[in-house]
Amino acid sequence: MKKLLCVFLFTVFAVMPLLAETKLTFDALARARYEYMLNVFDAGLSGKDEKSYFRFKFLAGISADFDGWASACARIGTESRSYVYNGEGNGINGNGRIGNAQYNINEFFIDNLYVKIPYILDVVELKAGRMDLPISEYGEGFLIADGTPLDGSRTWYFNAVKAKFLLGENKKSSVELIGIYNPRVDDVLPVANENTPPTALNDSNESAFIVYGRTGDKDSLYFEPYYMYKHEDASQAGRLENDVNTFGSYVKYKINDEITLRAQGAMQINNCDSEINTAFGGYVFADMPFAGIINPFSIGYAYLSGNDPNTSGTQGWNPLFSRYPWMSEAVCYLFKYESGLAYWTNIQLYKADLNLSISKELKIFLSGALLYANESDFGVADMFGEGKNRGTLGIAKVSYAFSKNVNTFALCEYFKPGDFYFSGAKDSIFVRLELAAKL
Repeated sequence: MKKLLCVFLFTVFAVMPLLAETKLTFDALARARYEYMLNVFDAGLSGKDEKSYFRFKFLAGISADFDGWASACARIGTESRSYVYNGEGNGINGNGRIGNAQYNINEFFIDNLYVKIPYILDVVELKAGRMDLPISEYGEGFLIADGTPLDGSRTWYFNAVKAKFLLGENKKSSVELIGIYNPRVDDVLPVANENTPPTALNDSNESAFIVYGRTGDKDSLYFEPYYMYKHEDASQAGRLENDVNTFGSYVKYKINDEITLRAQGAMQINNCDSEINTAFGGYVFADMPFAGIINPFSIGYAYLSGNDPNTSGTQGWNPLFSRYPWMSEAVCYLFKYESGLAYWTNIQLYKADLNLSISKELKIFLSGALLYANESDFGVADMFGEGKNRGTLGIAKVSYAFSKNVNTFALCEYFKPGDFYFSGAKDSIFVRLELAAKL
């Protein structure tokens, strides 16, 4: 399957320019980040939970339009990190900080490589290869976002084949059939200067089949119903082989010009080690824009069921392909000792967001949240307490666009742990500064 996909893609790229007039376009991204983390991995338990480093990411791609009847895209990328210090001392006041202060070119990977055939007979669009599945197109990223979660934002791609069918007389409804294969490490396409061992992209090999629908009027009542089947191999970290069936829908209802409701609800049937259990997840948010500068003010609630540690099997929510910091950068790492990095589960979130549009170029985002657990007593005495209060979260982000191609932002998150964690848990801080330019 993997070899056939590679042969198909490379054949298309080689043959299509000979069969049709070709229009080429180029794109590129250069991104520099500075990040500082304090107590985000273990809430200060080790006394070494502090990191300060730079990240440098570069992407370069070429897209080809074959006279309108087909198109293709190829993009390569690399990201490297240079550490000021890397948590090897005794915390922020320690003296033994050890880190890599050298700039090292890292792996060069194929970020995108796909072929797309647009709307055959104005009904079906085909796409195959390595591609991103944008958050904006799949239920705000609740279940589909990042196909390679363990390398952070270095890559987001999926190895996928999908067919999109337009439905109805006006073609405003659609259904997509998507097949996905995401390996633990990239064994699908070549990686240059590969790390030893190779960079981990997932906990295990994963495959999925998705039926994703869209219908309704985005200016009034709109739905995205779906069914997702995902198979996860047993992981090296001890997670068991699992089959997850997920049924749900995203809903958006525009009440009037001032209020929009966004909601999503889903049920999962897990078959883990021949033990079948159900899990539930969802959220509801209200967006309320106010005269110009506040656009919008949002308030809402999210629920993801937790796994009862005193029962067999798993009742905990499986985030499928949504292991990215959609709730918080500062909080997602704390799941390392619970379910895995950014493995969102066992949580209730009460959240309010304020989006300020100071000018066309300057935006300010402020957010506050209360977080709770549905289950407690995980038996890891060093990390967890006996309560269900996860803690309090505050987020501030200032963004500025110098032009449509150059932008920057500063992000700061502060998380104060509650009694869900051990009694001496320290406050977490996450800071990111970014400058990005694209072609």
